[in-house]
Amino acid sequence: MDLNHEVAAVFHQLADLMDIKGENTFKVLAFRKVGRILENLGIDLRRAVEEDRVGEIEGVGAHSKRIIEEYVRTGQSTDYEELRASVPAGLLPLLNIEGVGPKTLALLWKLRNITSAEELSVAIAQNKLEGIKGIGPKKIEIIRRGLEARAKAAGRVGIAEAMQVAQPLLQQIQALPGVKRAELAGSLRRGRETIGDIDLLAVVQKPAAATQVVQAFTQLPGVDRVLAAGDVKASIVSESGVQVDLRILPPEHWGAGLLYFTGSKDHNVRIRGLAQKMGLTLNEWGLYRLEDYDKADKQAGQAPAAKPLAAATEQEIYQRLGMQYIPSELREDRGEVEAALEKRLPRLLTQEDLRGDLHTHTTASDGTATIEQMALAARDLGYEFLAITDHSKSQVIANGLDERRLIKHAADVRKANVKGITLLAGAEVDILGDGRLDYEDAVLKELDFVVASPHFALKLDSAKATARLLRAIEHKYVNVIGHPTGRLIGRREGLPLDFAQVLKAAADSGTALEINAGYPRLDLSEVHARAAIDAGVMLSVNTDAHSTAGLGDMALGLVVARRAWVTPESVINCMKLGDLRRFIQKKR
Repeated sequence: MDLNHEVAAVFHQLADLMDIKGENTFKVLAFRKVGRILENLGIDLRRAVEEDRVGEIEGVGAHSKRIIEEYVRTGQSTDYEELRASVPAGLLPLLNIEGVGPKTLALLWKLRNITSAEELSVAIAQNKLEGIKGIGPKKIEIIRRGLEARAKAAGRVGIAEAMQVAQPLLQQIQALPGVKRAELAGSLRRGRETIGDIDLLAVVQKPAAATQVVQAFTQLPGVDRVLAAGDVKASIVSESGVQVDLRILPPEHWGAGLLYFTGSKDHNVRIRGLAQKMGLTLNEWGLYRLEDYDKADKQAGQAPAAKPLAAATEQEIYQRLGMQYIPSELREDRGEVEAALEKRLPRLLTQEDLRGDLHTHTTASDGTATIEQMALAARDLGYEFLAITDHSKSQVIANGLDERRLIKHAADVRKANVKGITLLAGAEVDILGDGRLDYEDAVLKELDFVVASPHFALKLDSAKATARLLRAIEHKYVNVIGHPTGRLIGRREGLPLDFAQVLKAAADSGTALEINAGYPRLDLSEVHARAAIDAGVMLSVNTDAHSTAGLGDMALGLVVARRAWVTPESVINCMKLGDLRRFIQKKR
């Protein structure tokens, strides 16, 4: 986690703690706003503190300035430590359980003395939550399911959290003396949305350097404890509690090791079976003729004394098996082996294919950058167009725009004079509980682009949730359904949609569905995104950026799209501007 996000997390937790304790609502909201500002800040906080410029950040008052400066200089906040010490240690983690917000948690603590997930589970089982005003049967059922989801996900972390652990360690390993190359492997390299542990692989310039690299790895910043350390591999637990395994591979066997330790297990089983049918054997050391491998001297932990047919690169192994190279995101045994054998793997979506971002926010609602600043940042990314889609009026907490402000804002978007990029005046419009939109048609028709999103009423049953989305999908002014289920990975499952109906309606009406690249949304999921393209539905991969920096956060959305086998032809923000305008107009 970078420093800006680290300090932002302090403000979010301060706000949560104050909310739990029932302190001043306006101060709680102010701290939450500062947290959002820091998350989306385009400048480095450490530099801002060094140059005494924190007070220049819009929205940061004197109290917040003091907290920021203290944390940047000392690594801690007196305000936060004092407030945290005033509540039981187990309270804050309960906020990660679906259905448990600060106000609900305050009731659980103050009225039932619940301070841990275990105590909460027991209280629900023994019906001890009954009678608490504001916590009725529906809320209790949501919390119960949230506890079940928490137990199911035990030991796994989201891809974003895993990356925050893996990337600094990887960079430090790459910088160690004697290291020639180092890469991610395992489920993180494949882009799974949740990760059990982190696998890192490295090659050293000389075999003698392996032990020194292993020892240096166990002493890197961010390591909490060492589980095991040998000559060529080690396992540690990071300060965040995630296990990280490092293996040193011989350079001549790099490709085989990378293929093997990337997985998935099912993918590896399939290609090993294919090798066997060809009279070959494939393992972490390479691809061998079976007779050569059987005759070779083999010692545990060492490459067999036989010359492999292919081992140095993954590409040559796949080629020797008569296959196209299979991108790591596809290696889940979901038809990729057959497609690679028949030379019909798709060309997966890349950042270079995107011509624009169609879901972004500015200071008009809850963003931190102006129209012009967002446009310049998008142009710097090479985009040809950008849709400005600030929140609609129902999003009061996000400073949503009423009709009058929206019309003026749309005019401001069209007036913005930024050469080299076309701006679309749009809105992210709330889908109300019954499927109606937050603006009337007379307002919507004045916009160039409309993203319609569900932000509340996310506990409807399947029939009502589906009917709600269908009504929005079929609306003539809706171009994209934003984060269609409303899920949050590890925290909220989202709407239980009948996707067969949703996909048919989207395909028939010419409405795109979004892959929201923001974490923890990543919504649509890879499973639903693949079903969408199979059903002929167009997709839109967007950042939902609330800052200029946020425009660069497309990576995880692309991972979801690639795991879903998405090609540029299925993504509307890969279209040329004229084609995009025709896509929009066709529905109207």
